[in-house]
Amino acid sequence: MEFREATPQERMRYYHEEWDPSDVPRFITDSIEEREFAFDHNGQGYNDRYNAFHNVHELETKMKTLNPYAVCASTAYYERPQQREGWTRAELVFDIDAKDQPVRSCDCEPGSICETCLEEGKELALTIMDTLRDDFAIRDMYMAYSGRGYHIHVLDENVLPLENRSAILEYVMGAVMPTDFQMMGGYARTWRRMLAVIISKMDEKDLSFLTSPVATSVIEHRPTILRNLEARKADFLNVPGVGKTSRDKFLERCMELNGQTVDGKVTIDTKRILRLPSTLHSKISMICMLVDDPETFDPLSKAVPRFVEER
Repeated sequence: MEFREATPQERMRYYHEEWDPSDVPRFITDSIEEREFAFDHNGQGYNDRYNAFHNVHELETKMKTLNPYAVCASTAYYERPQQREGWTRAELVFDIDAKDQPVRSCDCEPGSICETCLEEGKELALTIMDTLRDDFAIRDMYMAYSGRGYHIHVLDENVLPLENRSAILEYVMGAVMPTDFQMMGGYARTWRRMLAVIISKMDEKDLSFLTSPVATSVIEHRPTILRNLEARKADFLNVPGVGKTSRDKFLERCMELNGQTVDGKVTIDTKRILRLPSTLHSKISMICMLVDDPETFDPLSKAVPRFVEER
């Protein structure tokens, strides 16, 4: 599929013929009076900020008047959203952008996306959600397709008031070596899970920091490494040609890459704006939307506006 920019006429058609205010997620409409909304009118950025609405009807009126290029809603809740004042709480969010992944198994050029990297982005989102459920007992969370990746919105009442979120980010992304990575659960399991995600996608260019023979050995013996990792073996990197120095460099680089698979600034920022599900990502003509069934969701069949199908 060709990801092409929507014309002003196509945007108008989408917002007048396809966009439905009932597609705005309930967790946003239920708190609409506490959120700031931002509009990009022409692809030059979100210059129209500090918008506040009392109800979905007011939002609908503005959408069908502007036919915006892009729309964002704040992850923060404010007493006075039209001034961004009186912060009370904020969603914990994870932003996975398929085009910015540090390791991809496809051949996309930097800044581009394809079906493969979108699927890998979804798998990463599901992995993060598993960690949030298993290790933090979080149930109140949602996945949204953002056009070029996925957003995870966490609305757990114990998390919303937190202002310092860097420790959660570090934990979920497996960015620090555990003291005992052989433990059955907890951070050790999360670390192994994230390490396996990175290793499974690596090729020679991703291992250029190692000598060529070592990199070749890692690729050749990858299935063994992944099996050993899943089995919690202490010597999971014990394959031909990989000594202690190479192993330490490899693990350090993997953890660095783990931390780059999401935009960490978005997670720790408690006053962020994110694309509003149901709206158009005009840069690539895709619909940002809440994902009801993450396991089966396919953006190339679910998130394509009618005007694209008729091009």
